[in-house]
Amino acid sequence: MAAPARRVLYVSSNCYLDDSNGATVASRAMMESLARAGFTTEVLTGSLLETNESFELSGWLTRRGFKFEVEGGGSWTASPRGLRCDIPTHYRLAVQGVPITLCPDFAVVSNEADSPGVEAFLRLFGNALGRFRPDVVVNFGGDAVAHEVRARARAGGAAVVFALHNFSYRSVGSFNAVDAVFVPSHFASDHYREMLELNCTVLPNLIDRHRVLAEIHEARYVTFVNPSYEKGVYVFARIADELGRRRPDIPLLVVEGRGSERTLADCGVDLRVHGNVNLMGHTPDPRQFWGVTRICLMPSLWWENQPLAAVEAMINGIPVIGSDRGGIPETLGESGVVLALPERLTAATRVLPTVEEVAPWVEAIIRLWDDQEFYAEQSRLALEEARRWAAEVLEPLYVKFFHEIRAGGRGAAAIEEFQ
Repeated sequence: MAAPARRVLYVSSNCYLDDSNGATVASRAMMESLARAGFTTEVLTGSLLETNESFELSGWLTRRGFKFEVEGGGSWTASPRGLRCDIPTHYRLAVQGVPITLCPDFAVVSNEADSPGVEAFLRLFGNALGRFRPDVVVNFGGDAVAHEVRARARAGGAAVVFALHNFSYRSVGSFNAVDAVFVPSHFASDHYREMLELNCTVLPNLIDRHRVLAEIHEARYVTFVNPSYEKGVYVFARIADELGRRRPDIPLLVVEGRGSERTLADCGVDLRVHGNVNLMGHTPDPRQFWGVTRICLMPSLWWENQPLAAVEAMINGIPVIGSDRGGIPETLGESGVVLALPERLTAATRVLPTVEEVAPWVEAIIRLWDDQEFYAEQSRLALEEARRWAAEVLEPLYVKFFHEIRAGGRGAAAIEEFQ
């Protein structure tokens, strides 16, 4: 008899359908891949968005074309705190074969275990543990709610997997009650091994190519996605100003995310005077901007892990000009242009670089724009490097990992081969 399909439950405070959060986008691609591979999958998340915008969940889902049902809220029990709903109100839907439960009351990160949103979320989680009985629970985050989720999952006998997407963790205690940790880059694995003596499995983020690959390309812009401080909005502002002075014929496109038009305006440079900067609001469909992009600009000031925008650009054959921070060089491989930025510029600084400091960036843009032979070669290399994220390359790694991980860390020997 064939072994029963393993049951994988993904749990996060971040809304599973949020397209502005790179970790969530990667997690969604992972869960859909596991469902296609025959795993029994389920998702429980809050409704927190990366943009921190306030919104009404049912309207937000409807505007994006999702069909859902509202359940729970019908049975009440007396407790020392008063009446409480046995099964809190929640939204149920399925996307690409993955059943999803969204908790509308948990829309902000809170460390107060007795706050209504947190209590509702944890009670939905308890219900999922008893009903779904997962073999593996996947989670990430360093807040109190994430720690509680992992502790309850471990107590329930599930193997706990931490999907580690950033460099914010400073203590190995963050990984208590965890059986395995995976990261998307060797840079991240080396960092956590040296800093915390934490062994991580390297599993590059899965990418849904249908979501990012534009059918029609009209290469018209140098594109900068998410004008936030950590993504280098001050560096971009100086580059845009210099290009406006020297080459106003090269148009730039800024795509809003967590960073917005306001973040760009706060840099202190009036980019309206040259008429070369265009703005696109946040969109859940990245094909809208990749279809009109000629060059992707990524002047990040923080340590990137596996930058989603760079990977999406490469899949579209778009050359990337990126900083040497974090995992960007590893992601670009033999493609693109990697340039340094002064160490004094960090995600915490609010300082414009000098004209001299961005000069190599301006020259790289101009060369890619004018030199057709150089551009064609860089486009070819981007497509070649993007093959690393092909489904046939990565999905077998995820299938093996989730088949073999067991509570208590059993299966570690098999997992080592993915390092």
